[in-house]
Parts: sequence; C-alpha cells; structure tokens
Amino acid sequence: MFGFGKLKFRGVDKKYVDDPAHAEDYDSAEVVGRVRLGKLCLYYRDLGKKYYVPYEYIDRAFTRISECQPDDSPAYYYYRLILVHDEKEFANLIFNKEEEVDHIHERLKEIRPEIRFGYVPPADGKRRHFS
Repeated sequence: MFGFGKLKFRGVDKKYVDDPAHAEDYDSAEVVGRVRLGKLCLYYRDLGKKYYVPYEYIDRAFTRISECQPDDSPAYYYYRLILVHDEKEFANLIFNKEEEVDHIHERLKEIRPEIRFGYVPPADGKRRHFS
C-alpha cells in the first residue's frame, strides 16, 4: 500500500469509510479496467481517490461512446460507463476497450438484476451534468 496507511474509500454520500470489510472486499474484487467489482460494492478510482458505490445505489447504467479526431490522425473512440441514481448521472468512468464496459454491464446484471440499462433522455429534454 506504498506506506500511506490503510485503504480509505469515499462513498456516494462523500463520507469516508476505512473498515477492514471494504478493504478486504476491494483486494479480492474482480478488476475490470479502472473498476473493481466486489461482493459489497463497485469500486473505482478518480483523481487519485478511491470511491465505493453500493450496488443498491445504482438505478441504471449505460455506455456513451465518444470520438476523438486529432489533426492528421485517424479518429479513435473511448467508452464511458455512466452510472445513474435517482435519474442523476453520478459516475462517468472512461475505458479504452468497449468489451470492458460490456463485461461490467453483464456482471451488474448478475449481481443486481434490478439495475436498468440504457440511456433515458430527461423528461425536460435537458441533459443532466455530474455533480
């Protein structure tokens, strides 16, 4: 752990948890790109912080595909896993491989069948931004 102390995770409520159960779950979780799928939670890193999301918090998930067109180079694509709670997008996780996002979708279906999948436009027509 690089000598920085024990693992701490920030939750969707912005509070930290550093209990041994989450640390053990994180260490034994399935790694898919920058995401870890544990038994307790989905974990991800963003800007050097580790976050945890209880599966019950995820209402919906979908993939956005983004294209980048550098000058004098062929276009390339990257894939964003979007997680939604209460019709608000709360996580935007970037992957280089579409199959990694597809695998996470499949695993989420197995872990919690109640999660809905696919993009749903907001009722007012305005795109929601991340908090």
